[in-house]
Amino acid sequence: MEEKMKINFLKKLWYSITKPSKYDELRKLGVGKAIKYIFSIISILALILAIITTFLKINEVFDAISYLEGKLPNFTFKDNKLELDNADASILDDDRIINYLGNKIVINPLIEKNEAIDLYRDLATEKNKVLVFLNEEYILISSNYNPENNNEEGIENKKYIDVTKNIIKDTNYEYSKKDAIEYLRKRATYTYYVAQYFVIYFIKLLLLYGIYIILISISIWLVTKILKFKWTYKESIMNTIYASTLSMIVYVIYIIISYFTNLMISIMDIINIFLIFAYIYLLMWKQRNKKNENKEEAKN
Repeated sequence: MEEKMKINFLKKLWYSITKPSKYDELRKLGVGKAIKYIFSIISILALILAIITTFLKINEVFDAISYLEGKLPNFTFKDNKLELDNADASILDDDRIINYLGNKIVINPLIEKNEAIDLYRDLATEKNKVLVFLNEEYILISSNYNPENNNEEGIENKKYIDVTKNIIKDTNYEYSKKDAIEYLRKRATYTYYVAQYFVIYFIKLLLLYGIYIILISISIWLVTKILKFKWTYKESIMNTIYASTLSMIVYVIYIIISYFTNLMISIMDIINIFLIFAYIYLLMWKQRNKKNENKEEAKN
């Protein structure tokens, strides 16, 4: 049974970055502690990125909502049908809307699906789809749509009733432009966006470093087998977890810098940087162990 010790998170962080010689002590804490450590690191880094991203993006959200308040036509949504208060369709293709909602928006409940596709498909680009709100359904048109094909690849559509039946319980509901703007304003809070970005970054970092740690630990373990070092795969993966700390921090710093500059690094360059960090830390750990073994042999 491995010796159980108590090393707090800050010490683990410090040892992981500055003292590879302490990896033996960290390893003795067990696999569970190592996994808890990596989850803690990822959570902290994801929260930092979420807070910074929120402060950078929240003004764009407010601007987009203000734009919608001025440009969105007066409408009524009742009984799963959308109706305009006047006969004019509305196309919202401003960059503020695209950045906020991710698509160009068209509101035209006066025409049918096929007519809408023919009329608005040219608005779709490789980067931006077009979301068209009709009377009883909406359609999403992408640049993949080719009218010469018999199928409707690049077209997604759904009836409002299929969307609202599990969301809106009140059958007597009625919503207007004012209700939509109020809803968007209530949702536009720092807490909401920090939580949203936290989930996104947490999943992104977890996947990235999960794959990275597995691949690096396997490669390191295979190298030690070739070099005939006494190193188990368990040791390899646990030490890789701690050795990856600095590379994780450097990667997050790169993301933050890229927000404020045009700095762009290819994914292969990032992977190579991670590899370098991991190998340096693990080789330092191995060298330290080798010296200790030599000292023990000299004493005997």
